[in-house]
Amino acid sequence: MANSDTNPGAVRARASTVKTVGPSLSPEHYLRILVHRKWWVISVFLVVSAATAGYSYRLPDLYTSETLILVDPQKVPESYVKSTVTGDVRNRLGTLSQQILSTTRLQKIIDSLNLYRQERKTLPREDVTAMMRSQISVKVVGDFGGGADLQAFRIGFSGREPRLVAQVANELASLFIDENLKAREQQATGTTEFLQNQLQETRKALEAQEAKLKDFKLKHLGEMPEQQSADLQILGQLQSQLQLESDALARVEQQKSIIQTMMIPAPVVEVEDNVQPRSSGVEGTKAVGKPEVSAARAQLAALLAKGYTETHPAVRKVRALIEDEEAAMPGAVAKEPVSPAPAAASPVPVPAPPQSAKRVPAPYINTTNPVLQSQLKQFDAEIAKHRLEQQRVSKQIAAYQSKLEAIPVREQQITELVRDYEISKVHYSQLLNNLQSAETATQLEIRQKGEKFSVLDPAQPAEKPSSPKRAFINAGGSLAGLCLGILLALITELMGMSITTPDQITESSGVPVLEVIPIIQTYVDRKVRRRRTTWATVCGLVVAILVSCAAFIHYYRS
Repeated sequence: MANSDTNPGAVRARASTVKTVGPSLSPEHYLRILVHRKWWVISVFLVVSAATAGYSYRLPDLYTSETLILVDPQKVPESYVKSTVTGDVRNRLGTLSQQILSTTRLQKIIDSLNLYRQERKTLPREDVTAMMRSQISVKVVGDFGGGADLQAFRIGFSGREPRLVAQVANELASLFIDENLKAREQQATGTTEFLQNQLQETRKALEAQEAKLKDFKLKHLGEMPEQQSADLQILGQLQSQLQLESDALARVEQQKSIIQTMMIPAPVVEVEDNVQPRSSGVEGTKAVGKPEVSAARAQLAALLAKGYTETHPAVRKVRALIEDEEAAMPGAVAKEPVSPAPAAASPVPVPAPPQSAKRVPAPYINTTNPVLQSQLKQFDAEIAKHRLEQQRVSKQIAAYQSKLEAIPVREQQITELVRDYEISKVHYSQLLNNLQSAETATQLEIRQKGEKFSVLDPAQPAEKPSSPKRAFINAGGSLAGLCLGILLALITELMGMSITTPDQITESSGVPVLEVIPIIQTYVDRKVRRRRTTWATVCGLVVAILVSCAAFIHYYRS
């Protein structure tokens, strides 16, 4: 009730003040709202919990089996044989997972073990393989051993039949082991083949560079830096040979001049009738006699021209031959000494010829002596030979001088060729060593002595299902039902704007409350309230019994 004697203006002012700065809704207000709408909250909670329990117990049981696979390290120490299969095991495991979980591989497993019989009748093949892929798990074991590298992993599979699930898990583990061995062997073989191809190409390039270097050395023979000392030695020998040839040519030309002097005809002399002609007075010419004497004298002159002395056995022998020939000639004149070169003799006084004397030509001296002519031809041949030899030696000297001049240029050119050749040779040696190591590593993988996967704990049929987690599902459903009931109660209360406290009257209307009259409950009201409480209790007990029975049946079946 409101006081009628109160000033209306003051009431309106107080109401406006209350509306402007009225207190916000307190937690007690919300609690009174929930108590007022408790049947909404309880009904929604029971309905959602029952629906969640029914759904969870209709879900099929799924069993999971796992196989523990150990990463077995290489048997042979890496200091002896280094493996060509590198990379992290985790990355290789991811690659193997993509290969094994491909549609083709999974379809083979489905067909061989006759999996998903019902699903294959209604679903397409892609959906069936996607369903199986979602039920396969590959998990790395992080707490196995103390190393940072991957040492073990688990392969799991989930399904409705425990024995079939274990069989599929073991089959997947076998595929992982086989594919790992195959992949490592293929990688090692591929590395070996690649190195073989590279080695062949490098060998061809090295042979081409060797041929190029060989052709360059043959083309510029004698112009190489390492041949400089030999070229200088040969050049000195050639110069000495040229000097010897010059000296020999001078000696032969001197001998030729002596022979030519001996072939000059004798001068004409005057003799009397019945008087034996005398020599022309030139020392060294012989009297008219046999040609053998002339040949012996020419041989003697040649020996003396060569520098032989009178005591030399050859000179003494030839001189004795001349004396014997002259002694055998009729009317031989007195012997006169023979000198190497003809010289003019001192004039001999000759008595004046009588009136009866007459000019008579001297007998003809044979200047075409075949012996002298043959010697002259020999000397001409020797002169020509020495001159040809001089020309040849001079050309060789010029050639070696040009080679010595070209050595700096050839040194720069051959340095580039040798550098490329050495680089290719080192590269070829490295490839050869790598190929030998790769071949050994390939044999290591073929004989399964390298790193491999081995089954440490095979999959066994599961004794209890791994999913669904019905307790968590039911708990989640009950919590969701409670939250949904509270939310609906609050929304309904806020939309209806019901008044639960006297202060709300003042806040909404601005009229102060003079007195609060409590609720007067009759007998009928109390009876209706007891009936509602009884029904709520019975419904709660029934729901609890149903949930307990369902849980008991589920665990009994499992």
